[in-house]
Amino acid sequence: MDELFTDLLELLEIPSTGGTAAEAQAQRWVARKLQSWGWEVEVWEDDPARYLEHPGMEVDRSSVVGVIGRPPGSTGENLILGHTDVVPGGPSPAVRGSTVIGRGTADMKAGLVAGMHAARMAPTTAAVCAVCGEEDGGIGAFLALKHGLTAKRCVIPEPTDLSVVLANAGSLTFRITLPGVAAHGARRWEGHNALEMVPEVMTRLRGLEARRNTDVAPVLASWPIAYPISIGRIQGGDWPSTVMAQVQLEGRYGVALDETIDAAIHIFEESLVGTGAAVEWFGGRFAPAGLTVDHPLVTDLARAHHNIVGSEPAVLGATYGSDLRQLIGAGIPTVLYGPGDAQQAHSEDEEVGVEQVLACRDVLAEWLPH
Repeated sequence: MDELFTDLLELLEIPSTGGTAAEAQAQRWVARKLQSWGWEVEVWEDDPARYLEHPGMEVDRSSVVGVIGRPPGSTGENLILGHTDVVPGGPSPAVRGSTVIGRGTADMKAGLVAGMHAARMAPTTAAVCAVCGEEDGGIGAFLALKHGLTAKRCVIPEPTDLSVVLANAGSLTFRITLPGVAAHGARRWEGHNALEMVPEVMTRLRGLEARRNTDVAPVLASWPIAYPISIGRIQGGDWPSTVMAQVQLEGRYGVALDETIDAAIHIFEESLVGTGAAVEWFGGRFAPAGLTVDHPLVTDLARAHHNIVGSEPAVLGATYGSDLRQLIGAGIPTVLYGPGDAQQAHSEDEEVGVEQVLACRDVLAEWLPH
């Protein structure tokens, strides 16, 4: 078996779910692997509570571990950055024929390990940064930048099916609280069931989503919905025979490429005026960001893909948030390019093709100056 896949299976065996101790374990695995190659490696550990301006977290963490490694003598100007945290669930790690399966295979341990091996093949200007906390806000990349991470350009090998993703829409996490009046279920007319307002709220959110997707940037126009609004959780009531006094809806709200976070929040809250809804914003705050199609990083990576794969890659934007926006915000041009389909991310049968992992490694090695 190629050493790349031996390393990948080792990393997949670490169940680095966000907020667990295994997050740090996975990060330290990356550090040890880079050190075993003779690289210069910096490992830092920080308390996120020290940084009130951090981009948000949806799980509790008392510490965050980061890793920055460079081959000896490398200028570090060409950066591969990836995250090791995963969401719960998924199959056990294994290589089955032409496929690697396991939680985090696509999102994004296969891409990270491919990037590490690419940097090993072309070490003159390469650097690798491994972060955690990407899935729930990006605290890892935020703190890496605080610890002095710099580069002239960056590729994040998220699962893009070997497309060059030059832009991300933003996203926010919301909680809508709808009030009611409790009463005994036998005399429900004396109360008001908060659940009865849910259809009106859903209708308004669908209308808002439709309006926000009438004029979409060309790089996102191929998606059925560029800026989705979805409800992921609903809860309410405390007893079967009591009229519901409160209902809460929690979900995700897409932020347009040309929109500020504050403007997106204002539009959302305005759409619910008159429903009695109270809106809270919590968890990760993913701002939109992107490059132009003619940016040198985009064209150089597309050329490397053509040289290795033999065809032109798709160049597009993605509807989800990622650490791309933090790197671009820090002045580091960044794109996503990696093995696997984003549709596999977080799924119960998460997998990635062996050939795509190898192609990603070779394309990134071609892109990196020797």
